[in-house]
Amino acid sequence: MRHLIVIAHPRRSSFNMQLARAYADELSRRGHEIEVRDLYALKFDPALSSRDIAAALHGRALRDVLREQAAVRAAQVLTFIAPMWWSSFPAMMKGYIDRVFSQGFAYSVKGGRYKALLTGKKGVIITTTAASAEELAAGGTRRAAKAIQDVGVMEFCGVEMLRHLYFNSVVPDMPEDAAKRDIELVRRFVRRNF
Repeated sequence: MRHLIVIAHPRRSSFNMQLARAYADELSRRGHEIEVRDLYALKFDPALSSRDIAAALHGRALRDVLREQAAVRAAQVLTFIAPMWWSSFPAMMKGYIDRVFSQGFAYSVKGGRYKALLTGKKGVIITTTAASAEELAAGGTRRAAKAIQDVGVMEFCGVEMLRHLYFNSVVPDMPEDAAKRDIELVRRFVRRNF
């Protein structure tokens, strides 16, 4: 299978990056094709501009968006890896979705009806947060993330969600054993699903 891994974290040494490397490594070990798009390393511009909107309305996209859309189109599995900041994706990932998952590419609208255009793809989201699972559930954040990210982005565009993995042991002084445990959970997820 061909996998696209989109990661959004500004620090190359972050736990998000460790998870992304473990995920990609385990896929590679199992013989899968992988393309990793590190949005910060690419210096991806997350700001949706009037030029983006005009281009999409005319069935086109700007050059940087076309590159990303080609990567999405080629993939059978889309994986987003990012921290949860202020109960959502960071601006870099949100901007990637705004610009790349545009009308005419990820979905279409005709006569007021929406049609998903990314059918046949599978999706995985890996989120890190300092909040516990109980805190995410009690505050409604986990339910909101599912509605917005899993359903409102992935499923709306026709992507079949396999899983949204949450890792909540992320703190500045994260114990090494907790990091190893979470990295092994990611590897085990890959082994079970791919």
